[in-house]
Amino acid sequence: MHYPIRTVSTMTGIKPVTLRAWETRYGLLHPLRTESGHRLYSDSDIETIQRALALRARGIPIRQVPDILQQETAATQTGTNWQQSQSGMLAAISEFNETEIDRLYQRAMGLHPITAVIDNLIEPVLRTLGDRWSSAPAGIAEEHFFRVHVSHKLEARFQQQFGRASGPLIVTACLPRETHELGLSLFCLAAHEANYRVINLGADTPLQQIEVVCRRSKPAAIVLAGLKSPDNKTLAELAKLSSSVDIPVCVGGQAAVSAEAEIKHTGAVLLGNNPSAALRQITELMTSQANQRKPEAPQS
Repeated sequence: MHYPIRTVSTMTGIKPVTLRAWETRYGLLHPLRTESGHRLYSDSDIETIQRALALRARGIPIRQVPDILQQETAATQTGTNWQQSQSGMLAAISEFNETEIDRLYQRAMGLHPITAVIDNLIEPVLRTLGDRWSSAPAGIAEEHFFRVHVSHKLEARFQQQFGRASGPLIVTACLPRETHELGLSLFCLAAHEANYRVINLGADTPLQQIEVVCRRSKPAAIVLAGLKSPDNKTLAELAKLSSSVDIPVCVGGQAAVSAEAEIKHTGAVLLGNNPSAALRQITELMTSQANQRKPEAPQS
């Protein structure tokens, strides 16, 4: 899909004049041109904008961003041994070596965007810990130790970047009776660094109250998450919420996989179980809806 500049501006929070400057002055974007000269941006362009915003949030000048993005892409393709990083992280966890865990985490975060670190390091390590949760002598302790460590790191990074996002607002929460927040925290951080503003309501949030929050804050989407399959009461509340708001109600996490048919029947949008993939999906969803709401001619 390709999107006019006004739609891209709405979805990313970046003014059209800035988007044009990023293209002509820095060579950061490469939109297509219609016969009349109007710019049309691809999903790849939108992802580039989000990665650029994450770098700017770290204090990097825009003139340096194109070279850094090229280096990140090259490192991801050829230079980073993610398997080695995962093995090192798991070894450090088994020794409860917080210093080494932090070193590996900081190294990855310094070389790659947050979505790459989530996809290739944090999520695979969490899956491995989950697989050996009941069989390893200290499996439960290891998983709890790593979850607490990562949660603290994510909270610190989120607070460091707080207030810098200017794009669409998302309300996020765990499903009722759901207490595992780490997956949702990963999504919130990735969304914030992609310039989404986030109101995170955390664990075990009543769905009836989310509707009240939406009336007061006017978000562009609701993102819910959970590990456990929702019970019939939660499904009924989810169906009511989906029908009572005029924005997308999305559900991610393992719950979206194990109860796919039931959740889809409520009218909610399924996001799957990967935070960065869920972010890409919701960006496409919101961009498509913005196009439907604004059937105006694209502006060059």
